Amino acid sequence: MKVTRFLVSLLFIGVASNAFAAGSVSVNWDTCVGPIDKAVAPGSIVAANMSVLGQDQPHQAYQVQLSFGSPGGLKDAWRFDPAGCQGSSFITINHLAPAAISKVCPTFQGSFASVQVKDYAYDALTGKARLALYNAYPPNNSVQILPAVRYFLGNAVFDHTFSVVGAGAPGETCGGVESAVCIHIISATWLTPAGEEIPWAISNEFVTANDPQNTSRCPGATPATTTTWGSLKNQYR
Repeated sequence: MKVTRFLVSLLFIGVASNAFAAGSVSVNWDTCVGPIDKAVAPGSIVAANMSVLGQDQPHQAYQVQLSFGSPGGLKDAWRFDPAGCQGSSFITINHLAPAAISKVCPTFQGSFASVQVKDYAYDALTGKARLALYNAYPPNNSVQILPAVRYFLGNAVFDHTFSVVGAGAPGETCGGVESAVCIHIISATWLTPAGEEIPWAISNEFVTANDPQNTSRCPGATPATTTTWGSLKNQYR
């Protein structure tokens, strides 16, 4: 079966509930077990990594969503949406583990081919952004799943080549790289081979940028609206 056909058929599977638990999700800077706060400087390239530990059940898809916020709204340096100062070419959303961490944090989907939906969107009303990663692949019933292994779900790599401290110059630089930023997991679920959508537990639910004392009270702000496999399927009608 072609992967594209597989994704479309998968998204039309009904969502059910299930009582068993499997794994917990974390977000960290740099690696799958990296720091919670990171000083982000002009010109730097930084990565927020999402991972799961304790998974012992077969799976065929997952989704993770992050909310991005700053006191007073996201500054230009963190506007990686298409209409933002950075634009979408300076953010990369990966579903495969980078070589530097893949040995200790292997890719969750394994070696299967997969189809993804990746998005970083900004809401001008709230001054927040939402990152979403959906990943679907053939059911991995025959693959050994080790609950003691931490698996890589995805990351967001931010290229701050044109970011500056303070006000930026329109059309040249993007200001506010030094601002406090809260990055918060607002949704993380996976699909069983039978098509049941199961919420993951959340272990480390947020990271901050330029805010070691968490003065922004991350993740206290109301998160952006999340979507699920059930709502995503409407995009394919």
